[in-house]
Amino acid sequence: MPKGLLSRFVSPVPISTAIVAALWIPGLLLLPTPDAWVATGWSLWCGLCGCVLAAGLRRRDARSDGAPGDDADKSFAALRELPLPACLCTLPQGTIRVANAALSALADEPVESLCGRSVVEYCLTSEDRNRVVDLLLQGGGVDAVELPLRRRDGTVRWVSAAARPTVFRGQPALLVICHDITGHRQAQSSLAASEKRFRVLLGALSEAVVLYDALGRVLTSNRTTGSCAWLDAAHAGLPGGRNDFRLCDEQGRPLAPGMHPVIRSLSDGQPARDVVIGAEDAAGQMRWLTVNTQPLVHSGALHPYAVVASYSDLTARIRAERALRASEQRYALALRGMNEGLAEWLIGSDSMYVSPRLSQIMGYEAGGRRIRVRDFVAGIHPEDRRAWSATVAGHLRGRTDHFQQELRMRHADGRYRWFQLRGVAQRDGAGRSSKVVGTVADVTLRKRLEEVDVAERELLSLIATGTPLPEFMLRLAALVSRLLDEGALCAVLVLDPDSGRVTDLLGASLPEALGRMLRQPAPGSPHEHMIDALRGRRPVLYEGSMFPEGPDGPPDAHAWCSLWVLPLVVQDGTVPGGLVVLHAQPWRPGRSEESVVERMSDIARFALERARAERKLHEMNESLERRVAERTGMLEQANSELEAFSYSVSHDLRSPLRAINGFAHLLLEHAGEQLDAEGRDMLERIQRGASRMGLLIDDILHFSRVSRIDMAHAVVDLDALAASVVADLSEQYPSACVELSPLGHASGDQSMLRQVFVNLIGNALKFSSRSAQPRVEIFVERRRGVAAICVRDNGVGFDPAYAERLFGVFQRLHGAEEFPGTGVGLAIVKRIVERHGGVVGVESRPARGATFRFTLASFRPFDQVEALPAGETAPGEEIPRTGT
Repeated sequence: MPKGLLSRFVSPVPISTAIVAALWIPGLLLLPTPDAWVATGWSLWCGLCGCVLAAGLRRRDARSDGAPGDDADKSFAALRELPLPACLCTLPQGTIRVANAALSALADEPVESLCGRSVVEYCLTSEDRNRVVDLLLQGGGVDAVELPLRRRDGTVRWVSAAARPTVFRGQPALLVICHDITGHRQAQSSLAASEKRFRVLLGALSEAVVLYDALGRVLTSNRTTGSCAWLDAAHAGLPGGRNDFRLCDEQGRPLAPGMHPVIRSLSDGQPARDVVIGAEDAAGQMRWLTVNTQPLVHSGALHPYAVVASYSDLTARIRAERALRASEQRYALALRGMNEGLAEWLIGSDSMYVSPRLSQIMGYEAGGRRIRVRDFVAGIHPEDRRAWSATVAGHLRGRTDHFQQELRMRHADGRYRWFQLRGVAQRDGAGRSSKVVGTVADVTLRKRLEEVDVAERELLSLIATGTPLPEFMLRLAALVSRLLDEGALCAVLVLDPDSGRVTDLLGASLPEALGRMLRQPAPGSPHEHMIDALRGRRPVLYEGSMFPEGPDGPPDAHAWCSLWVLPLVVQDGTVPGGLVVLHAQPWRPGRSEESVVERMSDIARFALERARAERKLHEMNESLERRVAERTGMLEQANSELEAFSYSVSHDLRSPLRAINGFAHLLLEHAGEQLDAEGRDMLERIQRGASRMGLLIDDILHFSRVSRIDMAHAVVDLDALAASVVADLSEQYPSACVELSPLGHASGDQSMLRQVFVNLIGNALKFSSRSAQPRVEIFVERRRGVAAICVRDNGVGFDPAYAERLFGVFQRLHGAEEFPGTGVGLAIVKRIVERHGGVVGVESRPARGATFRFTLASFRPFDQVEALPAGETAPGEEIPRTGT
């Protein structure tokens, strides 16, 4: 604003005050003597002058207010000349008094329309109106107030206004000068919108984007970086970055600090594209990243002022690529290890690619090559060609996910071999096949082994069914001939075990001349050497004519020129025969042929050993039958002698005892009164001894009869049997208490089992008869899951060291005077129990009674007795006796 214009709008009151101060202060300072009265007078004079001057100024203003028009226009002519929009508005309403043409153009209204209106009317929003009203009420100066103003046509213009307080015709006013900043605001809005879109774009990026300054320090980053925990590793080597990471290049070589892509872009100003770096932590874990940088350079500057870098995590991809490469390497290695080659055919093409390995498998020179499809198909065996065409056609039509077939194909040597072909068709989005990729593997050996397995099972089946040895050997020769190369024949030589000469040659379609020469080899001939090597357990491979040349040779002498003989050595080291393989061409066995023949030889050895074992078994059976017949005769003789002894004891010994006992009884009756007491006692002793001898004879006969008599098997109710025995014996021991618990059933001879209970219960009653309260218990007890029948008493007992002696014949631990008996009863019990498949034992202590327990093989305790199974007899119902 011009200097004269500002002086025109300054208030006269401050000017008069300034004049008074200008007169008073210098005069006060220049007075020679600073007397108080002089200073006071001078001050009053200056104040009076200031008042007169102020009054004159007020009269001037009054004249100006009373006569507006030309003088006012002259005073604010400079305002109208301003090129910037300007106006003078009075306070506090903000009424425009003076406006220039620039403001008229800004508001799109004439000056006359502007004057008299308030600046508040031009505000766009209520918030802006309130803001302007507050500024008018304050009446102070302001700077750079940005406001939107509504024009007459409804458009909005942004202005930046500055205001200074002044006086207009005696009223306080504001001088407002504006600046149109609409273009600037639009540029700011566009920049803000662009920046917002840029930030949205950066936030939507999956890469981490970072802005660095000229020193490589981080200024800002996008939202993605917040979820990238690996970004700290990318800042290794940058100012403020972590030092526990080691940077390296794509090959894993360490990177120098200045080789970070951000530092390089800052130094040379060149962008970096798809640079791969690795960051290795202290634990050795590697993080792979790809970096792209873009330096930001001011126009004319030599070095960038910032760099934008984007990071992507490549760890998973690189690991996947490395795993893929490793998988491809393993697949290639596996193909080589599995003896498989690769073939590829583009559908519609008349040629196909075969890999070097496949060429080698087919017997051709190694190296990838292309062959015609028709040649490949022509090499398939005619019997397999139709099935192969159907398999491939079905797969190409989408009927299968892949194809696999085993077939015979012609090898480079002209022979057919077994191959396994597997593959899959590559299809487009519509499901149409475009390419077929497959593998080819030579499975000749596996097929041969499968045939060998089938042959082995057949031969073992023949051995198991007892096929005669000659018939078995003929089948063995036929199978070996079929398993070996075409044109090979097999035979089995049978050697005499004593002389070692060939006794037989088993094989189909063998030359008769060969059989004669092997049976009767000429001295010094190759055939004799071959037989000698066979006896010495050495294999022989003979190449050359098998027959002598000349008129004496057979007409087909030229047909056989290879002979392979393997000895069949059995377990004891002898050679009962050999396996002979004939071939029409010069031929040496390979590994597969050796494996086949060895396995067949093992079967032949097994057959020979089995035949030898059968012969020995037959001889042993015959010998055993002879020995059994001899022993049976001896046993029958012993039984006859025992019967005779029993008869003798029963008749010859009883007669003298009856005579002695009878005469002693008669003597006691007729002459008893004539004898004294000692004589009568002697006669009584004679009678008792004879009676005891009779009982002893009866027990001996009973014991022998128990061993010889046939058993009658029946289901015996042991409860009823024991109860009847107790009832019979209780009459002899009326004071004894017998407790009979439930027992169960058993299968056996009822009379024998009754004898067991009679002997055991009788002994228990006898040896407990001298107790104050004789007591006998009969019950079932289980030990280790085995049920046993027990007979317990509270009698005199005995020392357990003599328990085993009780079951011997005539073994007693008490005298006959103390407890009567013969000492045979427990031996009878043991014999009966053992014949019923059980055992008997005893537990006792002196003066504490004894417990006898015995088991039976067919004993079913009372808690396991159910309905009788089909085929069993009811208790008491006997079945035929046996000699068991």
